[in-house]
Amino acid sequence: MSQVSPRIVHLSTVHNGHDNRVFNKEARAVAAAGYDFHLVISAERDGLDDGVPVVALHRTGGRVLRMLAGQPEAWRALSRLRPQLLQIHDPELIPMALLWGRSHRCKVIYDAHEDLVGQVDTKPYLNRLTRPLVRCTARILVGLADRGADSIVAATETVAAGFGNSRTVVVHNYPWLANFTVDPAPVAGRLVYAGDLSQERRLSFMIDVVRALRERVPKAHLVLAGRPLRGCGPVVEAAVAEGLVDHLGLVAPTRVPAVLASAQVGLVFLEPLPNYVRSLPTKLFEYMAAQVPFCASDFPAWRQMFAGYHAGRFADSESVQAAVQVLAEMLEDPAGCARMGAAGRAAVDRGLTFEAQAQVLLDLTAQLVGRP
Repeated sequence: MSQVSPRIVHLSTVHNGHDNRVFNKEARAVAAAGYDFHLVISAERDGLDDGVPVVALHRTGGRVLRMLAGQPEAWRALSRLRPQLLQIHDPELIPMALLWGRSHRCKVIYDAHEDLVGQVDTKPYLNRLTRPLVRCTARILVGLADRGADSIVAATETVAAGFGNSRTVVVHNYPWLANFTVDPAPVAGRLVYAGDLSQERRLSFMIDVVRALRERVPKAHLVLAGRPLRGCGPVVEAAVAEGLVDHLGLVAPTRVPAVLASAQVGLVFLEPLPNYVRSLPTKLFEYMAAQVPFCASDFPAWRQMFAGYHAGRFADSESVQAAVQVLAEMLEDPAGCARMGAAGRAAVDRGLTFEAQAQVLLDLTAQLVGRP
């Protein structure tokens, strides 16, 4: 008699149904490993989505409403599925997941995408009264996960350092190399940014840079692939109307490589907030995989991590003129851009891939469910 495969559920009530880490990377890897796998996440309907079995949660307004309405719906989904291992991707799910795990003899993994406590300082909608309360809540949630979860999966070493759980592993958000098969075809003057659009991610700064850059490189333009957050929609619309920006909206992770391949340079500019200056910027690896040179904020940690790859350049993302100078030099040297793009892809090929990272997650999964 054949052995029944362990049932595993990945759960998020907040992330979009095609989130790059949750759906395109981790869920896809676990499903492909032959487990009885289900992704419980906001989606239009139940069923197979590009090979991943999805159980749909209803979309209910903003994040707060999804937190309130999504958790009871998620509990009901877990009651139907009865997993042996539950991996959650939202910190607000930690208490519910630990309660489910203890009451149903189910192992629980908390997937820590970011430094939850550190990122409190990146939230512009918090004020001097609410910020300490949110920071305290974040510490409580992290402590609950650290003590109560069977394992922590962290996206970076910095995030992992915030946990004492003996089963803490790091699964980097490196690119799925299998997605990056499009040959580079750079359009003259094209800059690309793929990701959520917000002022912390320097949306207005990027637009100001393109406007000033056109005085030196008339063909300069910016392609944005992402969703505007917190009132940034009008900023994007105004830039599109001005002719500075092409906005593609939210693009599925598997389509992003083709968008990147059309760029001369990929941008990653962030505000110098504590949680950003020591982060591991996934987008830089994606540009490298797409053979596109990057221009990134000149944070010391980023320069230390990436300068040796010779895959891009760094600019002061607090100075429009400094960024314009660097980008003009790059756009005026297409051969140099091609060399940096090739160097970046060579570095990725040497092991900076999610194919390698997936094995870390699969080894942990097998340990927790007792699969040889």
